[in-house]
Amino acid sequence: MIELNPLERKNVNRLSDKTRTLATQYLSGQFRKELQMPDFSIDDLDLPDNISPIERHAMMAILIAQKSPLIFRPEEKIAGSAPLIPAMMHQVPGMKGRYSISHTTADFGDAIRKGLSGLERELHNYSNETQEEANFRNALLQVITAMRIWVARYVDLCRRHSDSPNPENIKSILKTLQNVPENPPSDFREALQSFWLFFEFQRLCGNWSGLGRFDQILGPYLENDLQTGKIQLDEARELIAHFWIKGTEWCYGLRKYNPGEPGSGDAQHYQNIILSGIDENGLNIENAATYLVLDVIEELHISDYPVAVRINRQTSQKLLRRIADVQLLGGGIVSIYNEDVVMNGLRQMGFPEKEIVNFTNDGCWEVIFPGKTAFSYTPFDLLQVFQHALFSPNIPESFDELYQRYLECLRQYVKDWRQTVFNRHYAESTDPVTGKKVFKHFDPAPEAVLSLVMPSCRQSGRPYYNLGTSYTINALHAGGLPDVANSLLAIKKKIFEEHRLPLSELVKILKDNWNGNELLRQEFANSILYYGNDDDEADAMTKTAFDDYAEIVAASEPIPGVLTPAGISTFGREIEFAPYRKATAFGKYAGEYLAPNMSPTPGTEKNALTAVLNSYCKMDFSGTPNGCPLDLRLSAGMRKLPNAPDILVTLFKAFLEQGGFYLQLDTVDAATLREAQKDPDRFPNLVVRISGWSARFASLSKEWQDMIINRTELEA
Repeated sequence: MIELNPLERKNVNRLSDKTRTLATQYLSGQFRKELQMPDFSIDDLDLPDNISPIERHAMMAILIAQKSPLIFRPEEKIAGSAPLIPAMMHQVPGMKGRYSISHTTADFGDAIRKGLSGLERELHNYSNETQEEANFRNALLQVITAMRIWVARYVDLCRRHSDSPNPENIKSILKTLQNVPENPPSDFREALQSFWLFFEFQRLCGNWSGLGRFDQILGPYLENDLQTGKIQLDEARELIAHFWIKGTEWCYGLRKYNPGEPGSGDAQHYQNIILSGIDENGLNIENAATYLVLDVIEELHISDYPVAVRINRQTSQKLLRRIADVQLLGGGIVSIYNEDVVMNGLRQMGFPEKEIVNFTNDGCWEVIFPGKTAFSYTPFDLLQVFQHALFSPNIPESFDELYQRYLECLRQYVKDWRQTVFNRHYAESTDPVTGKKVFKHFDPAPEAVLSLVMPSCRQSGRPYYNLGTSYTINALHAGGLPDVANSLLAIKKKIFEEHRLPLSELVKILKDNWNGNELLRQEFANSILYYGNDDDEADAMTKTAFDDYAEIVAASEPIPGVLTPAGISTFGREIEFAPYRKATAFGKYAGEYLAPNMSPTPGTEKNALTAVLNSYCKMDFSGTPNGCPLDLRLSAGMRKLPNAPDILVTLFKAFLEQGGFYLQLDTVDAATLREAQKDPDRFPNLVVRISGWSARFASLSKEWQDMIINRTELEA
């Protein structure tokens, strides 16, 4: 049997051998052969030409429910599978060239509590004022029909497996499916199964939604069952473990099982989970479900549900310690939000208090509201914007002139971006009566399946992309901001303060990639403390660049119905950016992989991790309400320290007290990564943190693996 987690860990064996064996089978790729291409198409339906696009999509959902293969293993405690390869590839099965939706989180809690019957009653209670609304809500009713068809097929399949080696398990699943998702759940087992079915059906149809606040949704069911004696903790842990195992069905696993080439590691398909944080009554959510999730992660080390925990000053020592225990396993599967800082940024954007408390993420770590947000973002490389200003024909005569030129380039970029976003949401036409230009919002891809589990869409009578959600967000995300700040600092100190050489000469040297100037490059790289070393001068430069970026984005002209907040991220785009970057003034060659997210440029941090945290926390994150992550990589040897969990808890508390936004931790050494690169079969579940998600190292392309090894070595 392949070891689930080759990293050193405690001997934790709370789960049954059968469950651990099932996890191994999934993670080793044993079931990959069950993924199939659909043998059906929307053309099979011969739909009339006058059917609306949204109803056409709903009819496709019915066809998927009728024709998709059913995967059922008698040893599994949860039924339902999404085995269609186009869905795994972010496409709607049976609709050639039709991409699906991701970077969002549905309101699965609402769907679970109402059931299909409750959703149906709600839709019938709305009065449709336009034909468009009638078509939309009729499409949602068709999706409900599709889910009923799909679940009924599993009920029939369970009945046919009644003589399997696990008849009691089959009997329990059958009983559960006869109540949910049609009706509200009566207990934890039913709530968990209903959650999986609502989540899984939107995946079967190609969408990649996050799951949202898992313990807030399921905790009350579990706590009630525990109090009444209907379930024991060990049984509940097994059920959650099966939920976790089912979530790996699309995992890339080992290369030899991969139907395509290894890639960027989107193994988790944006299926993020949020734990803890305060609820609508201001009470911290820390229930049995919270801790059982962490138990399962610790034992199985499954990364397909990246977990973020919302913490605050009232978070218990017990939970902080439990987070630390899991993080010390490596892989960065569990990350943390400072929810007070996050909610303050949302408050300053003008969101109502009743919304703010329910924030979740979009599948990575950008902040949204479940069931109420249509989200997208535009990434760009801020370092390239700066280098465009630096390498312009006219050499600036002062640092202030250089900086103002950079800001003008940034303002122009933001202006152009704003126009692109407007064009993405609005189509220009001519009013036939007045002859004037008018702009009308359009829906690029009417979507019914995900819209069903979006309460705001059901209420508005419009689909996801057609301003149907309460909030439509298109955020601007800058990469390379620490690299810009380091460049500015180096030029300010070496050129305009020390007068080491004229700026025109430095520009020539950088264009020539430091060729023949190695000693000078070393001087620029090593004689200055850059961002990430808790140096006041370096951090002040970074904060100035940070604040000006946020202010320029905030000052851009509003777009009707669309919010455009600022964020900072790279999401692994260090690779994508590298070929277009010239050498930098702080001693980096052209094409190097530079700063990830809001973390220091690899190799520039000279002091302890606390210095990195101190530098990061000097930023005002209210200016980047869509997110600004800090990646910290701990020494792999730290896991061996007897007081390692206490050290991490102290770090968490400093992160809270100093006002950090979002923290991603990883503990892995370059030697282990190199071993895994040579022999991936030995490391099927070696997990590394990429950015807003974790990935199995074996699933990554060599280019991505080399990038992670490189940054790990430089940060050691």
